[in-house]
Amino acid sequence: MDLDDILPIENFSDLTIQNLADRMQRSNSFEQYVYRESEMDELWRLLDVAVRTGDPDGLRSEEKLRMMRDIVHKAHDLVGMEGKPKEAAETLREALI
Repeated sequence: MDLDDILPIENFSDLTIQNLADRMQRSNSFEQYVYRESEMDELWRLLDVAVRTGDPDGLRSEEKLRMMRDIVHKAHDLVGMEGKPKEAAETLREALI
């Protein structure tokens, strides 16, 4: 998928996180940063729901989900507020199991 498209975020699997981190690392324009920020908004939302209702896959504890949600928030700010996509990608990869 082109970096100028918004990737649909349907879950918070390792594959989804890795794909988003890879796309973020390759992003190099303000518009692309906004698109990555939007993708992370959805990833954060899914994690927030899981914190309250549990991991639908049963793989992660509530503590792990909270940690992942915090990491996504930090990566979101790195790309969206600070314009640092490479640092955001590195941060996001910390959420991988």
